[in-house]
Amino acid sequence: MSITSTKTQRLTMIAIFSAISFGLMLFPQLPLIPGADFLKLDFSIVPILMAGYWINMSAAIWTIVLRTLLKLILANEGINTYLGMPVNFLVVITFTIVIFLVMPNFEPQNWLKNIFAIIVATISMTIVAVLVNWFVAVPLYANFAHFDIAKFIGLGKYFVSMVIPFNLVEGIIWGAVTFVILSILKPLQQKISF
Repeated sequence: MSITSTKTQRLTMIAIFSAISFGLMLFPQLPLIPGADFLKLDFSIVPILMAGYWINMSAAIWTIVLRTLLKLILANEGINTYLGMPVNFLVVITFTIVIFLVMPNFEPQNWLKNIFAIIVATISMTIVAVLVNWFVAVPLYANFAHFDIAKFIGLGKYFVSMVIPFNLVEGIIWGAVTFVILSILKPLQQKISF
């Protein structure tokens, strides 16, 4: 197999994973925290991690970039998309990079390592979510969407009862669902070589 055909295959797979990830962002998303309907779980992370474990971490990052651009171009919801997508992007990229740093190769039989990787990635993305919300999202929503969370809810309550539990639950669900799917599709992955 030539280098060119391998590159073409990789680019094709990245495009496919990006399209699937974008498609999953369009499905009805699940609110996890009562009273915080704007914090919704989606499963667009699954194809991103598949791209990473089937190809490499660079492919996972490109999948995040492409699916984010598709969302901005094809399914833009105005102010919510412009303010929400940067937060989503940073949280997803943090989860992805950390999980690959902790566990560069997916091994279905190594449950302890898998669980450890999910926990570390989840805690990391939760910290990033708090920081990005605190310094970027909350001020921008107050200025551009006229929704001042500090006044309506209070920052302490917002972070302790919404942002932190949402991201902790989301990260665990993301990791568990992805690793189950990767385990099921392991035979297919072994047939595809890059």
